[in-house]
Amino acid sequence: MHMQDSRDHKLLNERLRSGELEAFHVIYKQYFPRLRNYAIRYVYDAEAAQDIVHDAYLKFWEAHSRFDPDRQALPYLLAIVRNSCLNHLKSLRIQDSHQDKIIEALLFADIEDPELDENLKRRLDEVLRQLPEKGYEALMEHVVGRKTVRQIACETGVAESTVKTHIKRAMKLLRKNLMFILVGY
Repeated sequence: MHMQDSRDHKLLNERLRSGELEAFHVIYKQYFPRLRNYAIRYVYDAEAAQDIVHDAYLKFWEAHSRFDPDRQALPYLLAIVRNSCLNHLKSLRIQDSHQDKIIEALLFADIEDPELDENLKRRLDEVLRQLPEKGYEALMEHVVGRKTVRQIACETGVAESTVKTHIKRAMKLLRKNLMFILVGY
């Protein structure tokens, strides 16, 4: 970070810490779109993601007097958003209709978020390792790669019905282990 940028950043944080609402608005405008997109990757629900980010900013503002002016606001906000997203996913675990979306969100989060909670990441990896290689590849191409069953079949040289079977079996195993992945039991 450039020296002037560092001083400006610290001044903004000091203004925030003293309770200056304008400083909060600057941080809000600066990071809101990025945080919303981050949350959408987890929860696959734009409205829920927006609510989560709004709540994160509220928690951030409520703690402004304890904020360290030497710290960046973004990592702090990301941590709040990530924890809220995981709590949101855990609250959906009793709704079977949401299980596939939760699994897809976890797969995306695992691929794209290096800060994903290590225990959650370890549990997800443990279940993914149980998948047969073809099932794992088909699932990742379909969910993470956003490829259709037809595209995967053409690329791998197998029948569409075989690709569907691989994906169905992989999702069945992930659904069976969803509680273990989310909460460790």
